[in-house]
Amino acid sequence: MPMNETASPVTPITDAAQDAATAQEQAPAINPADAMIGNITAEKRVASVLPGLIGALLGVIPGVLLWILLGQLGYIAGICGWLMVRGAIFGYTKLAGAIDRKGEIFATIIAVFMPLVSEYLGIAVSVYRTFHKVDGTTVLDSLASVPLNLSDPDILRGIIINLVIGYVLFAIGFIRFKPKQKSQPSGQIPRL
Repeated sequence: MPMNETASPVTPITDAAQDAATAQEQAPAINPADAMIGNITAEKRVASVLPGLIGALLGVIPGVLLWILLGQLGYIAGICGWLMVRGAIFGYTKLAGAIDRKGEIFATIIAVFMPLVSEYLGIAVSVYRTFHKVDGTTVLDSLASVPLNLSDPDILRGIIINLVIGYVLFAIGFIRFKPKQKSQPSGQIPRL
């Protein structure tokens, strides 16, 4: 290169094309399936607590309504405890975007108190249905009279039975069934 010419910082096109081809040859081939799995595992969702709590409260509503309905029909409404647990976890997961250990604890706490709320509301519905046409009892009057009705031993006994059955089924709702599989030592053929 003569001394009066300045060196150009621009690389000729042919050199740039060769450098790109060399870089592609040296780069390892990426499998698209591996890339998607890497993105899925790398993406960890953070569960929002407030939307999760709202979701858990909304998720237990079907269990509460079914508990009240079955109670009005004269059945023990314990199976609804299982529905409340599943509904709370489902609702938390849907509105929070994910569920973590903290979310499971919050959903469980909400679901634990819902059978009590269901029994309270069930008594209020019974009072309303009984006295609405006779005395003109309002919904608020029915809700306010529930503590007075809890002093009756027969009503209290029925509530306790319902709650015990509900909490037993509630506990069953947390059991995860995983079938046991017999593992064969590697390299051996199972005998028939």
